[in-house]
Amino acid sequence: MGLFLGAAFGFPTVLFTPMLVVVLGYWVFVVVGAADTEMLDSVDADGDAAGLSAVLSKAGLGRIPVTVALTMLICVAWFVSMMGSILTSLVDTSSTPLLYALGAVVLLIALVAAWAVTSGVVMGFQRFLPKRRSDSKHELVGRTCVIRIGEAREDFGQAEITTAGGAAISIPVRTTSGEVLPLGSTALIFDHSPDDDVFLVTAFDAALDPGQ
Repeated sequence: MGLFLGAAFGFPTVLFTPMLVVVLGYWVFVVVGAADTEMLDSVDADGDAAGLSAVLSKAGLGRIPVTVALTMLICVAWFVSMMGSILTSLVDTSSTPLLYALGAVVLLIALVAAWAVTSGVVMGFQRFLPKRRSDSKHELVGRTCVIRIGEAREDFGQAEITTAGGAAISIPVRTTSGEVLPLGSTALIFDHSPDDDVFLVTAFDAALDPGQ
């Protein structure tokens, strides 16, 4: 037990142990319905990955929710560093620089293994993974937004919309037929103009929402 605790709270495993605790706590909240598996996913106005989603996409892990990818990375890194720490603890030396050097090697191996295992799992199950939700320009049509920065007119308008990942993004909007929408009002996106790359909006009447 002492060897296990020493490895878990020694370098380099101690870098991953707190992360593992957070991950376990997060999945407890997911199980009880208090958290969403896509709470860290985000996209920009073009429907492209942003933030952590963009970073993981560049690393080849963009086909799964950010929370799932991070969970796999942290768990594998913790396990590999734990095993490496236990093995290096068997080295008969009292040299602190040597022990830290061995720890650095274990840390590097753990990070590489975490990425390799996670990316391998993603590639192996890619054909079975459902298509990720996105907020492309076409898919924003039919949704509501809130007018920001003054009024929305035929020649100017800026609105805020919440993506499927929960991120708030700003989009350019325009009205038609001389309609003017005041600041803070809710508008319905009914079309996208590819020529000007703006969204066409009109006043939203909650009473006409079939979801109400």
